[in-house]
Parts: sequence; C-alpha cells; structure tokens
Amino acid sequence: MIRRLLAELGGAQVFFAGIEDVEPLYATGTRVVDLDRDLLEPVAEPGQVREVLVLARTPSDLRRIATLHKLLPQAERVVVAVLDTPASHPAPVPTPTPAHRWRSLTDLRVYQPKNRVWVVDARFSAATPAGRTVTATARAFAGHRLDVIAAPAAAIAGVGAADWRPGDPNATPAEVTGPVPERVGAPGSDMVLRTLGHPPTEPDVELRDVALDHPPTTAPAGAEETAALAWDGDPSGVEWAGDERPIERPTLKAVSWERLGRPGMGDSPLADPDVLGEPSMVPPVDERLVNPQGFVTTPSRGMASLAERDGRWSVLLEGKVVTSFAESGGVTDADVARLRQIRGVEVDWRHAHSGPLAAVRVLAGLAAAGVPLVADAVPRWAGALGEEIIGLIELCPDISDDLRREEHSIRLRRAALRTHGVAARWEQLGAPAPAPPLTSVLLATRRTDMVSFALDQIARQRGVQLEVILALHGVPKGHPDVAAAIAAFEGPLTVLEADHRAVFGEVLNDAAARASGSFLLKMDDDDWYGPDFLWDLLLAHSYSGAQVVGTVPEFVYLSSIDVTVHRRQVTEQITSFVAGGTILVERSAFQAVGGFRPLRRSVDTQFQEALQAAGGQIYRTHGLGYILRRGPAANHTWQEPIGTFLQRNRQQWRGFRPNALMAMDESPLP
Repeated sequence: MIRRLLAELGGAQVFFAGIEDVEPLYATGTRVVDLDRDLLEPVAEPGQVREVLVLARTPSDLRRIATLHKLLPQAERVVVAVLDTPASHPAPVPTPTPAHRWRSLTDLRVYQPKNRVWVVDARFSAATPAGRTVTATARAFAGHRLDVIAAPAAAIAGVGAADWRPGDPNATPAEVTGPVPERVGAPGSDMVLRTLGHPPTEPDVELRDVALDHPPTTAPAGAEETAALAWDGDPSGVEWAGDERPIERPTLKAVSWERLGRPGMGDSPLADPDVLGEPSMVPPVDERLVNPQGFVTTPSRGMASLAERDGRWSVLLEGKVVTSFAESGGVTDADVARLRQIRGVEVDWRHAHSGPLAAVRVLAGLAAAGVPLVADAVPRWAGALGEEIIGLIELCPDISDDLRREEHSIRLRRAALRTHGVAARWEQLGAPAPAPPLTSVLLATRRTDMVSFALDQIARQRGVQLEVILALHGVPKGHPDVAAAIAAFEGPLTVLEADHRAVFGEVLNDAAARASGSFLLKMDDDDWYGPDFLWDLLLAHSYSGAQVVGTVPEFVYLSSIDVTVHRRQVTEQITSFVAGGTILVERSAFQAVGGFRPLRRSVDTQFQEALQAAGGQIYRTHGLGYILRRGPAANHTWQEPIGTFLQRNRQQWRGFRPNALMAMDESPLP
C-alpha cells in the first residue's frame, strides 16, 4: 500500500509515524520526516510544496502527527493514509469549515483501497497548511470531538514528546534547546515539556554526577558538564527563558536496559529503580482511542501471555503472536482491537527487554483498555504503574468466570484512566486541576415510600460533584416519610412539587429548568446504583465523546418472584438506546433537542430518538453498577411483561444477588 501511494505521489514530501517498514520511504529520494524520531534538529519554518503525503500506522499514530501539525508545510494536495484501522472506526470523513482556508478546498475523497486502510485525499486551489487536513482527519477518527486537553497550553520538544500531548493541535513544537516560539503576540505555551537522552552531536555521552531527586535525562549540548547542568534544572547553555524552564523526561533510549547496564552507569539515577517509580515519569495513555470501547464480555479465545518476541513486547497465544507493540511501548487502538477476544493476559516479567519505560507504557495502555491483566509480584522497577494498578494485577482473580473477569477489567480501567490519562498526567506535572463538572440528578417520583431509598442511592455516589432536583409528582413534601428523607439528605437538594395531573415529560423538564449542572442525570426511584455509577458514566463520556451516556438493564431483580437475572447485553459501544434510569446527558445537548416530550410514557425513548435525529450519539457503558428493580408491569412506565426478563439470560439466582461492584449486602431494600 505504501509503495502504491508513493508511486502516485512521486514528488510529495512524506511525513510518517508508527511505520516500521521504512525502506520504501527513504528509497524515493524525496524528503522524508519520521515524526517519532527526527525532532532533534532545529524545527524549520514550514515551507511550501506541491504535495504532502502523511502516513500513520494506526489512528493513534495519526493523533501524534496531529499534535505536530504546525511542522507540516503548505501544499495544494494533502494525502493522509492510515494503514491499520480497527473495524469499529467509521469512515474518517473530515468536516471542513469556512475557517482555516478550507474555502480553497476543490476536491475531497475518502476511500478504503483495502481492508483496514483508509485514505483521505484533499486538493486545494491554493497552497494550504497540510496540518489542517491531518487534524481534521484525526478528529474524524475520534468522533469529531473538539481536540482539547484540559490543561494549560503546552510546548513540547524532543524525540517522542508528542506522546505527552496526543491529539492536541494546540501544542507548540519547540527546539530541544528552546525557546518556545511566540503565538499571535503571546507566549507560545504555559508549560514546557522536553524529552532528553539522545544528544544530537555526541550520542555516546553518559550521565554522571546527577542528583537523584531530578528526572533522568541527558543534555542537549553533547558535553558531560552541560549534562549535569541540565539534570540540575540549570538553564545555562540553553535558550529557555525563565518562565519556560522545561519539565524534563527521559526518552526510551535514556532508560533502556542496554543503557542502564552500560559500564559506568552504576552511580546514575537511572540505575536506581525508584527513579521511574512515579506515573508522572511515563507518557500518558491517549484515552480518546485507547479505552474500554469494544470490550467483549464473553471472549472466544483463552489466556495469552505478554512476553518478549523478536525484540518487542508481544501478546502470545498458543505460541503465536496476536499483536506486537511499538518499541516505545505505546499501545494503539489497533493493538487493543486484536486482543478483544482474549480472555486475559498474563505478564511474563522475565523478558523485560525494552526497559522499564516501555514496559510500564504497555501495561498502562492495556489496563486503560480494560484488558484483564494478571501477574506474579510486580517488580520494583515497574513502580510507575501506580500502587492501585499493581495491587489489582497481583490479585490474580479467577478470570475464567465471565463476571469476575469483567469486574477485574472495570477496576483496572478505572485505575488506569484516572492515573495514566492525559489530563491526569498533566495535573501530576503541575497543571492546575480543572473544577469537576456538576451533575444535576433529576429524580421524579409519585411514591412517598421510595423517596428515602432513592436519595440513599444518590448519596452513595463518590468521587463526583452533584446536586439533586427532587420532583414530587403529586406528592406533598410535608408527608412524614418525604420530610424525613429530605431532612436526612446532606447534599444540595432542590424540591419541586408538581401537580399530580402534570404529565411525566413536563415534570422532568420543570426539574431540568431548576438544575444548574453541566450534566443532567435521570435516575429512577426504585433501582439500585453502585457507588461509582455516576463516576463511570462521566468517565465513559470523557473517552466516548457521546452526548448521552448510560447503560442497559443487564442485572434485573424480579421482586415478584424474588429472582435476580444477569441478561446478555452488548456494552461499551455507540448504541441507539440506554435505560431511562441511567441517562446522563450534556446540558447543551438536552437543550438543543428541547428536552423531554410532554408525554406520560416513552419519554426516554422519544428523547433518545430526537437526540440521534439531531446528529447526537449515545454510548452504552458497562452494566455492573446498576440493578433494575422489576415488579408488576402496571407499576412501571416501561410495561414489559416479567417473562421478557427471563429470556436470553447468562445467569439467574434465587434472591437478590448484586455483583461485587455494587458494593452492598445481599438484602433487597424496600
């Protein structure tokens, strides 16, 4: 495929990332830039060429190129090719806008020349920044979300620096020696991160006399004295301004086992396994693409192992390679897609060939994707995984059981995404933490005996900011049971008394009008919610980009016959429907479709239909944090007969049987 594109664009300037077979690229005689490695030389001002060819192995690799889009020249034709795209991705159709010179677009072709390969070919009537086409294509792969990372504007410098801001077109590339270029009359960044460890002039310079309390690195100048100065954070000999003094992090080569084992390295901080003991020393996981989407609850293949094969960390099943990871340890969405049918991965620590940095990156990425991991004692040098992930991996639960396996996966993904996600990483580096979003819980009820139970379920939610809008539908707030429940609730609470003649949709809209949160969450008064239910919904919103997030009634308690059923459901995917008692919606999307229709029934279904008709998306996350209570059909707005819930079950138990993530005893509440 590469040769075919090169033949078609014989004179194009080529930029690439993640490509392993590079010989055909350099054989063309044209200028070729490896954006993963060729960033040690001073950053040249982008010029103008006739054609540009951008090659990425996977959509994840394309997002790194998007971070560096300002380095690409202007051109009248820009071709972006992604060679290994998981089938779950839609066609990457860019969304041109009148801004950024898209007005000169004359032809746009998006096609699939072979399976898993996507090509975007854009032609312009005048020279146009090639990076604009790259960023628009990367956005298309990520669901057309705004490519914004909640952290100060960042400058990045050095080999592999784009790994620290994947998919961030607002990042400013800079030279390793500084300074950061200005942008539109303002400083180019608020924080600077540079990677060091492969000096451009003397690559064999070793690190000596370096303080243990500073990040491992080598200096950009190529002399031992300057190396020591850089280790100590002294900007002598480089051009960084006082406000731009960079955060320094090691490159892969700086912390390879080959380098660590080199004679004379015994006194280096790199020889101390605790130097890489903090998550902040490792590039983050690009959670926009490496996340739980596509998780398979009943896999068709057995246990695999993570071990060395042909110089790379690889997942092996029955002696055969399922996927091999990049030398850097970065996990891509294509890697994850190949592992979805694997029951779990056992880590073989005996062949940690690539050094601690790559090893931790592989494991953090797999954990963030929800791949079930098990291992014996995690070695000390892998401490950058974080204590929570290490503890979970060492638990070695029985993942031969589908439910126990999914519980383990959910715990791993929670820990990995809150420890190794991009926003989390930059907070660890010193960026101010954004204020957590406020979620307004819309709770409408006609039953005085369920108010206390429902408010207790909301009070269980942890790690989130919320307020409650309690809509009493024909129920007086002075009723003794209601008054007692309201008095016992300790969080922000607004009480709305709605006339009993008002229809359900109107009551919900009145409640939403009194809400102040950026998210609205509709909860039911008789269902059970795990303590991390809302946190998981917000997490799924962050990685899916959907305007509505929820789950389905995977677990149902049939109160009339005292049976709990675990139903077969497909989760962690874009879908057309989620349960009404789990709808989390962006406030702006709720307002855009006019809220709920003024109906007595089917308000949830109609709302979701309207959202999709308007171009919105719905995402279904896992169902282990929610249990639907089902009594006689006449007691519910969703009037399916009880027999519906006894079909297509994976398991069923006599009595009330919550899964472990519900974190509750086994006694049903009123």
